[in-house]
Amino acid sequence: MALQQQLEQSQKLALTQAMQQSLRFLQMPALELDEYLQELALSNPILSVETPAIESSYAAPAPAEGDDPSPEFLESSFRSGGGGSESGDPMEFAAARPMSLARHLGDQLGQMKALDQQTLARCLYLVGCLNSLGYLDCPLPELAEELRQTLFDMEQALFVVQSLDPPGVGARSLSECLLLQLAQSSRFTELNIHLIQSGLPLLAKGDIPGLARLLGASQSAVREAAEVVRSLNPIPSRGFYTGESSAYIQPEAVIRREHGQLSVEMNDLILPRLSLDPEYCAMLKQNEYQDAHPYLREKLTEARAVLSGVQERYGTISRVLEAVVRLQREYFLSGAPLQPMAMNQLAEQLEVHPSTVSRAVKGKYIQFEGRVFPLRSLFTAPLQTSGGSAVSAQAVKQQLQRFIGAEDPAAPLSDDTLAQALAGVGIVISRRTVAKYRAELNIPGASGRKRAKGGPRS
Repeated sequence: MALQQQLEQSQKLALTQAMQQSLRFLQMPALELDEYLQELALSNPILSVETPAIESSYAAPAPAEGDDPSPEFLESSFRSGGGGSESGDPMEFAAARPMSLARHLGDQLGQMKALDQQTLARCLYLVGCLNSLGYLDCPLPELAEELRQTLFDMEQALFVVQSLDPPGVGARSLSECLLLQLAQSSRFTELNIHLIQSGLPLLAKGDIPGLARLLGASQSAVREAAEVVRSLNPIPSRGFYTGESSAYIQPEAVIRREHGQLSVEMNDLILPRLSLDPEYCAMLKQNEYQDAHPYLREKLTEARAVLSGVQERYGTISRVLEAVVRLQREYFLSGAPLQPMAMNQLAEQLEVHPSTVSRAVKGKYIQFEGRVFPLRSLFTAPLQTSGGSAVSAQAVKQQLQRFIGAEDPAAPLSDDTLAQALAGVGIVISRRTVAKYRAELNIPGASGRKRAKGGPRS
């Protein structure tokens, strides 16, 4: 056998440990960041962390809206039979979660001895990209491009993440989340798979006859399959603190309105005060501690990286907030509907990767004229009007409220008629979307709104 020399080009993880730490800082809410920095300080004598006092608390907001049927929509339907979801209004709040999902996943990855360091780094990176529900909502090819990794390597890392507890974590869609859970049970049958793949909208409505026709099965078999799917968990992060909800939250910044002008004032008081311990730094210059110098130099480098990462976090969030306020100026000044604004649109303006904006927004709150609400709620997906322009979901909801407020209470408008009315003002959406938005506004259907002429409004 002849020996040959070959040149081979390979890709290695582009993110250094310091860069990964900076990204982790960016995605953490202030209170979680404080906890994490306190842990770092325990293992680094040179890093001094002074925790800020928490002066006020707020309940956390409901998860962001998703496509119908969303995980939240299905959960509401499964648990209560209602068929609706919580309001997506920025000013409304929900209960807090007790513990970190990211830490739970990281602990499991740390115990997987068979993982090489490169795969482990990719897995931890993907964990940091999960949204508040435990889903991966950023396209894997974009993440591979950001890390300068092959798509195959990122897919392998995602396979590892999806094998972790809780089942369904790391899914890219609701159906994938449910199928991942189903595959870990003894109920991975053809009927159950087909129901998840094509019958979720009908399942959310409780339409068993419709499901039977769609799946070509008896109603009794469909009911049994429906119970199996209802027993699955559409929100893998349930029971974990993910950064989107917190028992105590404080705004990252205050938006001020004065004389028709807006300004962004970062809330410096919520972040811990970081410094380098002067006594340990002085020991680096003293010969009597020469044996400890290598250790102290290592810890000094780590401490400086932490200070740099926290400062970079501050600057990135500040830039994102300035851009958001610019784009949503009329919302803050006059209460106008939110303008359509996507994270990739903002990322393009700031010349950063969309995942950077996603991390900067995740779990962050802002204060405006005494109200505290999630920064994420200011991002709205654009809907195309018949004229080709974009309109936000909030603007559609306001128009929907206006039409319902003007209807004859003795003959309320159906969702089909409302869809036609919206089309008449240039907003083309389906009847199903009308029903979704109506439910999010806590407005009952036509039969629930009907009352006799002259009767009191409910």
